[in-house]
Amino acid sequence: MLTVPLALLLSLTGQPTSTVPPCPMRVEVRDAAGAALPGATAVDAAGTAVGVTDDAGALCVSPARPVRIELPGFVAADVPLTTGTTPIVLVPAFKADVEVAAERRDARLRDAPVRTEVVSRQFVEQIGARTLADAVEYTTGVRVENNCQNCNFSQVRLLGLEGPYTQILMDGQPTLSSLAQVYGLEQIPARLIDRVEVTKGGGAALLGPGSVGGVINVITREPTTRGAQLDTTIGVTRGEPTVSTAAALDWVSTDRRSLLTAYGQADRVAPVDVTGDGYTEVSERALEAGGIRAHRVLLGTRARLTLDASALRESRRGGNRLDLPPHEADIAEDIDTSRGAATLTWFHTPSARTDYRLTLSGADTLRDSYYGVGRDPLAYGDTRSRLGVADLLVNRYTSRHVVSGGVQMTTERLTDRQPGYGRSLDLRYDQVGVFVQDEWTVRPGWQLLTGVRVDRHSALPRPQVLPRAALRVSPRPALDLRLSFAQGIRAPQVFDEDLHIASLGGEARIVYVDPALRPERSVNWMAGGEWKPSIWGGQALFEMNAFHTRLRDQFHLQEDDLPGTDAREFLKVNLGTATVRGVEANVGWGLGDRFVLQGGLVVQRSTFGQPEPNFGSRRFFRTPDAYGNASVTVKEVLPVDLFAGLRITGPMLAPHFAGAIPEDRLVRTPSFVQIDVSMARRLTDGAVPLTLTVAVRNLTNAYQRDLDQGPLRDSAYVYGPRAPRTMLVSLRVGR
Repeated sequence: MLTVPLALLLSLTGQPTSTVPPCPMRVEVRDAAGAALPGATAVDAAGTAVGVTDDAGALCVSPARPVRIELPGFVAADVPLTTGTTPIVLVPAFKADVEVAAERRDARLRDAPVRTEVVSRQFVEQIGARTLADAVEYTTGVRVENNCQNCNFSQVRLLGLEGPYTQILMDGQPTLSSLAQVYGLEQIPARLIDRVEVTKGGGAALLGPGSVGGVINVITREPTTRGAQLDTTIGVTRGEPTVSTAAALDWVSTDRRSLLTAYGQADRVAPVDVTGDGYTEVSERALEAGGIRAHRVLLGTRARLTLDASALRESRRGGNRLDLPPHEADIAEDIDTSRGAATLTWFHTPSARTDYRLTLSGADTLRDSYYGVGRDPLAYGDTRSRLGVADLLVNRYTSRHVVSGGVQMTTERLTDRQPGYGRSLDLRYDQVGVFVQDEWTVRPGWQLLTGVRVDRHSALPRPQVLPRAALRVSPRPALDLRLSFAQGIRAPQVFDEDLHIASLGGEARIVYVDPALRPERSVNWMAGGEWKPSIWGGQALFEMNAFHTRLRDQFHLQEDDLPGTDAREFLKVNLGTATVRGVEANVGWGLGDRFVLQGGLVVQRSTFGQPEPNFGSRRFFRTPDAYGNASVTVKEVLPVDLFAGLRITGPMLAPHFAGAIPEDRLVRTPSFVQIDVSMARRLTDGAVPLTLTVAVRNLTNAYQRDLDQGPLRDSAYVYGPRAPRTMLVSLRVGR
């Protein structure tokens, strides 16, 4: 009997032949309610997409290699290696801003079209950071500088641009007002920080109109288990003590649907007179800060309500004769700040393809101050800022697009009374920003981010249209190329540095805003590449980025001293054009977290389009042409965990005004190399672990050598490291 193959028989009889291969492992992706999730991507260990779920939420994968399922708006899930049908349930990613502030949603860091770096909680503890200012100093391209010899007012520069070009966010929200940012970098305690995202450039429409330098987004603690932690740190700077005590208490319900965490930190920093002239270089400070976060998961697993509340009080005093009332000192900057803030957030995923977040925030900052010289009894003042923010963000997900849109409304009432200097401000700024953004996955590894903002500011006559764009191309699994573009604008309003009064030549240094001040406009470009090959059994990093920012109608302080006053006045005017351009390079290699080497360098040039009026210079002040960092971390290899790092600051131009010196001059400063080291050892383990850390910040005591002395000093003539050598011993109880 002749045997006829089945396929041949079917072809002869006209029946269709099945060409679909068998499915060795079928994955069915659902949400918590059981609804199918189409468009979810299966990604292998190298980050390569190997399949996408169909309309029924299903796809076939090979059981021979592990994969994870990813879908925007949901927490990724690993697929167990098995055969047959495997159900996978994805949970909504309730915490917005988990990885990428530029996208304001949960996203893998590597997939972000706009370049973002993360400072982890572990690193914050390794370097012995006390505040946010300490935490970000080892991020390449970030420079934290001291702006006042008396009170140590500080600001952060990102890629060569001054503080106001960088937006500081708390959990994605702009709740730090212009007043709060005067001392805000050192008023955000390290205990609050879970991690810090540093986004460079302004390539996303979801970022604020003036954030062309970038964004520093502080993500606050959100524990996953019950527990408590107590940290005590004692430091010594030139024989003067610093004491910091911090605690956290966490509670998570058994079903993990409810969470409550509370934290607190108290710091005491003794004044330090570095030059021996009786006047402080490190101001006396006392900080108490605390807060709570609570959330409840609702509507099954599709919604979450979160409440954040915080309060702080800080006092700082610099100058001389600190034991006397401020008006009996030759120089005194005495500042008492109190701040309360609260944020209520509702996050909801009504369907697999849509989520939205509604946030209401408020902050009230009050500052009582004395900025005086020559025992002036009239130099007392008070300043208050009341800030409100309402923010709505909606995300719509398709298989290849994430379309985001929303509106953000901000209002700030600012009052400032300095009767001794004839300054009285009562201002209100209202801003409404409407934005839309599309993140298009052109193909796996290719993402195009395009968007536009329309901002209406009460200090501007008409709405401002600001386009933004970013592109990420990944031609190989270990290689990413990025390009971003952003237009920005700063309204002619009062900023943080305008509210600070320094001493200069025995007089107060006052900043006024020119009534004819025009808005400052900017255009920022960034382009670069990141390669992460596997070398010598570890992960390597080679990265280079170029940046270029063009400013038009740049804000600049011009000396404009008025005759017959007891102060020295500076006027904020429009100078013209300016350009900031440069290259940033990063290299690194690591074996997981056990051994990590990293280093970064920025080489840049910042120039005015025309000579500035005070010194006739075309170069930016207080901006080094080269600065960088390097560090090595060793964990779980030796009996102690080790960290060693250095920060390099190249020469720069610093204005030095007459007072302690006979006439104004522009100084080219020396370079600095600051070295930090720390050693940590787990003394006990188990239910209540105990960890001891010994650290030295600024080991070589690199510090400015030509500080002004005496009552005629220019208190703004400071540069280099923010503090002399400081030795620290820390004891932590809990994980």
